[in-house]
Amino acid sequence: MAPIICLDTNLSGHKNTIAAYLIPYSGGAILIDPGPGSTLQGLKFALAAYDLKSEQITHVLLTHIHLDHAGASGWLAGQGAQVYVHPAGAPHMLNPEKLLASARRIYSEKMDELWGEFLPVPAVNLVEVQDGAEIAIGELRILALHTPGHAEHHVTYGFQDTCFTGDVGGVRKPGLRYVRLPFVPPETHLGKWRASLNRIQAMGCKSIALTHFGIYNDASEHLALACRELDAVEQWLETVMPGTLDVETLERRFAAWLQERGRALGLDENTLTAYDFASPVQMGASGLFRYWHKVRMASKPDGLA
Repeated sequence: MAPIICLDTNLSGHKNTIAAYLIPYSGGAILIDPGPGSTLQGLKFALAAYDLKSEQITHVLLTHIHLDHAGASGWLAGQGAQVYVHPAGAPHMLNPEKLLASARRIYSEKMDELWGEFLPVPAVNLVEVQDGAEIAIGELRILALHTPGHAEHHVTYGFQDTCFTGDVGGVRKPGLRYVRLPFVPPETHLGKWRASLNRIQAMGCKSIALTHFGIYNDASEHLALACRELDAVEQWLETVMPGTLDVETLERRFAAWLQERGRALGLDENTLTAYDFASPVQMGASGLFRYWHKVRMASKPDGLA
């Protein structure tokens, strides 16, 4: 079996926050979600530990195009890598101008420090990944499934007995059984997310590789935890949103709810802070607020709750 290596990109000096997954093969190596442009030096250092140079990365497989997952892709394409992405994400990799403008509205002056440079991927280096496709790379075969919920353009990859779930599989810290789901605007959709988790569960993988963070050998249990967390969030939304008029109020209530749940599971403040860094509360509240008004209320007659 081919090895799967978890590389810690050490975002802003934070360990166990963003992983890139390295799979060496006879023709070089594959990276799944190479991380942001700001961690390229860390990525190069991690590759060197396995006697690899960046030009030996022949293929980059993206679960989705958000900056923390895909930002280094254009630079790697410049070294010769082929970049695989959902068809809906491909235009933004060719020309990331709109993506970057949207991100800059969120991160403002912290944008460049956090995420670094996001270079476009030349068309000759870009491959659109279809749902259910088998990707052949040398002697390796990788299954690609479209798994929306976190983003419409999200892809999960299955290789050997491991699934690489990007953000739809949730956030989890090593040694813990707590899964938090990273809701973000503008495409959070709880129904699609649940269907995606069920689809990944049906793959029957033994291990799950999370961008945030690490490989866990309890894929089925992890996915069940993620589904339960999704159910809890949805039930909580049904309770609080009818009396919540603005996103700032939802953010305060969401932060308190997450803190309460974390403490009930015995998590200390440092651990909760680490989860907040990997999955910011402000972003989650914004994604859920938009979901409620654009999706949940639109599905009700006359906008009734």
